Amino acid sequence: MNVPNHQLRCLDCSSKHPPSVTDLYCAECGGLFAVEYLEAPHGSLPRLPMADPIMANSLGEGDTPLVFLEKTCEQLGLGSLWVKLEFMAPTGSFKDRGSAVLTTMGRDLGVTEFIEDSSGNAGASLSAYAAAAGLKAHVFAPASAASGKLDQIQIFGASLHKIEGPRQAATEAAEEFVKERGLVYMSHNLSPYFSEGMKAVSYEIVEVLEDGIDHVVLPVGNGSLLIGMVKGFQELFEAGIIAKIPKFHGVQADSVRPVVAALNGEAWSHDDVLPTQASGIAVSKPPRLAEMVEAIKSTGGFGVTVSEESLIDWQTRLAASEGVFAEMTSAGAFAGLVKLVDSGVIDNDSNVCIPITGSGLKEPLKK
Repeated sequence: MNVPNHQLRCLDCSSKHPPSVTDLYCAECGGLFAVEYLEAPHGSLPRLPMADPIMANSLGEGDTPLVFLEKTCEQLGLGSLWVKLEFMAPTGSFKDRGSAVLTTMGRDLGVTEFIEDSSGNAGASLSAYAAAAGLKAHVFAPASAASGKLDQIQIFGASLHKIEGPRQAATEAAEEFVKERGLVYMSHNLSPYFSEGMKAVSYEIVEVLEDGIDHVVLPVGNGSLLIGMVKGFQELFEAGIIAKIPKFHGVQADSVRPVVAALNGEAWSHDDVLPTQASGIAVSKPPRLAEMVEAIKSTGGFGVTVSEESLIDWQTRLAASEGVFAEMTSAGAFAGLVKLVDSGVIDNDSNVCIPITGSGLKEPLKK
């Protein structure tokens, strides 16, 4: 019998719990969990919760290209500007890293059927990895989600439940379905295992850019990439592999900005939501809001919002000048980068990295 290499720690009361994909909330206080490893970080590979990473449910995710954007770097006066092409993943988004870990844990802990809700990319990803693991997936997604993402969910054999209304409505419908059917709610937003898969992004960046980077700018919705990457850099720092952790800056749309509002002490609520083309970060009630805010603050980072017009502008500019067709959500990170440079938060000559989280091919082109 394999001995677990981790336990779950409540983010609110710090009580310890055994590994589980079915228990999403602390029995002591109702808080969410984080994965806590029983050994210290070591070496150049991230710690992962599965007993044997070689037996992980993988479709070849990871090791995505790191590309230097020369023209944009020069225009913004930066020392270097690198993009991590996370859309070069099996289902076209960074979510595949988290899906590999979460479905592995689900499979190994006896799950055969589960429920998930998503704005599109995570649902498509978990559907593919469920198929590979022999699991049955039910995915709840907004009816307004891009057809390419909804088509992916269906072609992988998952049961697609299209829900009218905002993104939050899909979450509420999924939660109700869990109560009705008594199935496992393997939510990528609530499970602590999903973000563990994101740590490898940091390791891959350090492996290529040995001199390190100063800033990471990324779109934030439910925060798995942010939380996972910060954990990855923290592990590398604790292992003595890097001398500093880069500053992380979160970018959201003006229309849906709970994280940035919390960071900046602004009044904002779910009732203030407006439509946005950045569907991947249109999350009005992120369950890990406090953890996201702490992740950014712990690195000395900031949060900024961007306009709808800037999303279209940067999607077009990246494609026409750099040959990178980013999903609208990822294009927003560049609009945020401009704000951070103009405000002096990011100095000229800084070394910056931006993950391109999803492919523009998944969405109808906006003009």
